[in-house]
Amino acid sequence: MALLTNAAIQGYRDYTKRRIAYAKYKIGSTYYKTPIESVTITSNEILEIAFKIELSSGSGEVSEVQLYDTDNQLWLSKAERLKMDSVAEGFSYIVQLEISEVLKTS
Repeated sequence: MALLTNAAIQGYRDYTKRRIAYAKYKIGSTYYKTPIESVTITSNEILEIAFKIELSSGSGEVSEVQLYDTDNQLWLSKAERLKMDSVAEGFSYIVQLEISEVLKTS
């Protein structure tokens, strides 16, 4: 039996949607800040946060992506292996978050 109402779960989604401010990605030992392109809630109630990963020159491998809130606090860090071979390459990166209640019994 769920304790939280659908309105409460939606409230958590809406809160997260408002709080996510920007992303960073790591190439080599350098982190690059990038704006959030969109934050949407899909028809199956998954929160999708989209941003672009682009090279300014040369090639490289993205080894980590991060999301930060409006207080510059790290909210998400994920290891990656995205190879970029030229400045013409880029990625539209989407983080999908499912916010739901999980009941555990002891």
